Amino acid sequence: MITTDEEEVARTRIVAANSYIEKKEYDLAKSSLDLIKVENKYYSEAQELLAKVDSLIAISEEEERLAKLEEERLAAEEDKVKFKEQLERELKSIDEGINFSKYRGSIENIQIELVLFGTWAKNIKEGEESEDKEIQALAKKLKSRVIRIQAKEFPLMRKDYAKVVANKMWENDIDVSSSGSGHTRINFTGGIFAANKNKQDFQNQLHEILKMLRFQQARYRWYKGQNEYTYWDIKPAKDTDLVEF
Repeated sequence: MITTDEEEVARTRIVAANSYIEKKEYDLAKSSLDLIKVENKYYSEAQELLAKVDSLIAISEEEERLAKLEEERLAAEEDKVKFKEQLERELKSIDEGINFSKYRGSIENIQIELVLFGTWAKNIKEGEESEDKEIQALAKKLKSRVIRIQAKEFPLMRKDYAKVVANKMWENDIDVSSSGSGHTRINFTGGIFAANKNKQDFQNQLHEILKMLRFQQARYRWYKGQNEYTYWDIKPAKDTDLVEF
């Protein structure tokens, strides 16, 4: 049997629930209404309020979902604008002329140029995959320019790499040079290469950077008068293939 006090408590809970609803504190409203028992005369009113709360929660969640979608859409639009501006800046810098001589003279500088090519390749790929026609067109322009740059730069990078390594290896009595059309071969000459194991160890250490620079072959001999080299074919990407890391 429900007492008058219990009915008064239930009425108070309904008043509190209405206050929570106004403040959009729906969980607190539900907690208050759930405590009203089925035998209480305010039970039906409590159930009606619970149904209202459930409806308001559903509306609130849908509003939040739509607001989040709009926020994501606006962010995507902003990202699209920023990316478009980035592609335009890169094209402008290329068209105005980039001083690639700053990437000469050290292995670190050569690697920085490779990173530049890799960054361009990443942006080109992203642009090609965009649904925005303007971005696709900008990516296409950038790709054609980067391919031309790489075709010119990779032979120069290989030539410079051979010079840098030659300077480093001089004190170890190892002579280093590049040869072939486009400097696609790198040649090592030194007494250390009388042993095949030393050739293999040396090649293992250099293989990755030689492949990144797209040398086609590394050759070793132990004295300058030796007619034959021991060589490794590297099978790199073509100079015009975009750089991927």
